[in-house]
Amino acid sequence: MSPAKIITVFNQKGGCAKTMSAMQLAGAFGLGGLKVFVIDMDPQNTAALWFHSATPEQPFPAEVMSMAPLKEAFLDKIGPLVAKSDVVIVDCPPALGSRVPWAALLASDLALIPVSPVMDNVWASKQAEELVLEARGARQVRGGDSELKAAYLLSMVRRGKVFESCLETLKASAQIPILKSVVSMRNAFPESQLFGCVAKSFGKSPATSEIDAVADEVAKLLAIKLKKVN
Repeated sequence: MSPAKIITVFNQKGGCAKTMSAMQLAGAFGLGGLKVFVIDMDPQNTAALWFHSATPEQPFPAEVMSMAPLKEAFLDKIGPLVAKSDVVIVDCPPALGSRVPWAALLASDLALIPVSPVMDNVWASKQAEELVLEARGARQVRGGDSELKAAYLLSMVRRGKVFESCLETLKASAQIPILKSVVSMRNAFPESQLFGCVAKSFGKSPATSEIDAVADEVAKLLAIKLKKVN
């Protein structure tokens, strides 16, 4: 079995649906036949609490563990997880001063930056983007590392001229790609958090179509094959 692909989901701004994106993506991969492990590095433990809200009858389709107390030293503990998983997703804390995103980026295959098209999110995302570019440089200096891919994920998208204007601002200055698939603001996302599941657990809907599109696009970026479709 090949080592897992590692995806770091981060932004320096809270409220960008970072954990929601990480967990829904993990669920889509898990339901797609992959063995997925989510590492919750946020001290709020939202991903871990979400996971533990699941019922025995309908367990969450990925494993989740909080390693937040370890801070950047968590990398020393994930070797066995990487060896036995297909995908490891690191849900980072939304903190500019945290060393966790930097440590995670040095070991990751993909940096995914969720950003809501409102200006405070767009401004904060530029700091996250710069961290990705710095991590790429550091990896080149170390030598022997595979390329760090990166992309923005538009999250909590709504209609309106303000959102369109913010999106155009992001597109005009982005130094990394923006995924074509987007995640809108939909009730199924907070509802799935409440019940310890993913949007797909409620049946087919526009929410599941959006998450499936994100999962497909990310899978192609990382050359991951989804083994089945539920």
